[in-house]
Amino acid sequence: MTKLLDAFKKRQSAMLDLLTALVERESFTREKDSVDRLVDFLEARFHSLSPSSVQRFPQSDVGDFLLAKWNETAPGNPFLILAHGDTVHPTGALSSMPIRIEDGRFYGPGALDMKAGIVIALEAIRALQQSGQLPPRPIHFLLNTDEEIGSPHSEALIKDLAADCELALVMEPATKEGAIKTWRKGGGKYTLTIDGRAAHAGIAPQEGINAIIEFAQQALEINKLNDLKYGTSVSITLVEGGSAGNVIPAQVRAHIDTRVMTMSAMEDLQAALTNLYPKMPGAKVCCVRGHQRPPMERRPGLFEKVAEIGERQGLTLYEGGTGGGSDGNFTAAMGIPTLDGLGAHGDGAHAPHEHVIIDSLPRQATLIAAILREWALGD
Repeated sequence: MTKLLDAFKKRQSAMLDLLTALVERESFTREKDSVDRLVDFLEARFHSLSPSSVQRFPQSDVGDFLLAKWNETAPGNPFLILAHGDTVHPTGALSSMPIRIEDGRFYGPGALDMKAGIVIALEAIRALQQSGQLPPRPIHFLLNTDEEIGSPHSEALIKDLAADCELALVMEPATKEGAIKTWRKGGGKYTLTIDGRAAHAGIAPQEGINAIIEFAQQALEINKLNDLKYGTSVSITLVEGGSAGNVIPAQVRAHIDTRVMTMSAMEDLQAALTNLYPKMPGAKVCCVRGHQRPPMERRPGLFEKVAEIGERQGLTLYEGGTGGGSDGNFTAAMGIPTLDGLGAHGDGAHAPHEHVIIDSLPRQATLIAAILREWALGD
């Protein structure tokens, strides 16, 4: 065991105390008041670590954002740490998912995704600061509160901060197997609208244009866009149509979820979906893209470098990926070296059995501290 890992193991109890405090402050994305209570707590925690500055970005629809900076005027491109304080669990989830420790696991809503990641990053900075090993270059730590809904309010801020950063460290949980995430699928949401013409289904069906029949034909074509072998999925997830049992339906609306491994696949899908044409005379078809996250494509050499850093601390690292997105998708698509899944190990994110493997807290804090310290020394 290295000195760094040993030091964090001795801090495991303190890390659990902080994790408990964060989980007790429930923070469902859509409940701003609750999220802001967590932000208040973390703002004070940031200040306790003597950063150069802590900036709060007030929000009207979601919880406020926090940006803490260390070594703000130091030379070199910043390290950017990304974490989110919002969870998918509505306020009151603690009553059915109470905090408990069992068989080396910490259970609680939002513990894995991703309040443990916040704890790990804060602990790494604290340890480096107290030991005089904080790297002599800027470190920026952004906490947003809208990640679970795709970061629509914080995306621009994330991109602005990432534009000149050296490395983005995303504190999302590791894969179920404990691997760092070196790739993530990108995703886009589309709304498909079919316009037909209403008519009485008994008296004059021939005068109508059945939007449901048009949709059915479009759905079969859309389904052909799936290429699961190469990571492309196109899923029609919600359909609404028709007005009454005796009326030829005049309109159908459908939601389409797309996931891709590469930007080229994303562009191909967009072209295919936004250029659909009607199958029935007189029908109108319109497919519009909504929010999207670009794919986080694997960057050659990046994992290998961090694996060497981990090995020097006695940590064996593995890499993997996931179909879900994170804020790391934005930074990676900008060409910024991005390491994701650096948070806790565990299972059950978004589920009733969500939990953190407690031993992973000091392990991951060791890794974050080593990355910050040794990446700078390698310049």
